[in-house]
Amino acid sequence: MLTVDEAAERLGVEPEQVRRLIRAGKLTARRVGRTLVLDEDTVDGRARLPITAGRALAPRTVWAALWQLSGEDVDWLPPADRSRLLARLRGYDAERLVAAARDRADRHELRVLPAYRQRLLDTDGVVPSGLTAAAAVGADIVAPDAAAEVYCTEVTLAGLRRDLGLSERGEANLVVRVPRYELSLVGLPYMPAAVVAVDLAESPDVRTRRAGLDLLAAALADLPR
Repeated sequence: MLTVDEAAERLGVEPEQVRRLIRAGKLTARRVGRTLVLDEDTVDGRARLPITAGRALAPRTVWAALWQLSGEDVDWLPPADRSRLLARLRGYDAERLVAAARDRADRHELRVLPAYRQRLLDTDGVVPSGLTAAAAVGADIVAPDAAAEVYCTEVTLAGLRRDLGLSERGEANLVVRVPRYELSLVGLPYMPAAVVAVDLAESPDVRTRRAGLDLLAAALADLPR
């Protein structure tokens, strides 16, 4: 039997989503004392259902999936959970993974003075992604005049707003994504390849989106069987 928190981890969603599934009759549960428990086989069956655009993974699970796809160490998940996540990833295609990853970060469209662009990119804790890191991870897209795309924490973003005068006014030339799960970003030259790929795949530009999907598809195909 699994607790609600354990079932949420297995499904890659928040505990409240598990409770909603129970209330909707899509998962069965019973009480053992004061604890609500679910049958492990039932939860695993739910986990094998296809991911659709209407179902987003919890940020912690999304980041683990993208780190694992990129060959990075997922040290915040226990080994058993990493194995289960790997098994789930084998059943994804690129478009489903992009849909499932949509809650990974808060997205800010901002303007930075062109004279400060490189200073921003050189700031500790600011990590290029999307089109800004496409060439570094082997994505088949080049857009030198595109808006800069980076990840950083809320604290770093607040400092950038203060020191470089980032603003929502004017034409945006900067996309800042703040992860909804606490990650260590210091020291990364650019975001891992699967993160860059998802960012590219969310673009409204057809060529950029295709480059991201192709990169993700290749990563998924390379997963160990």
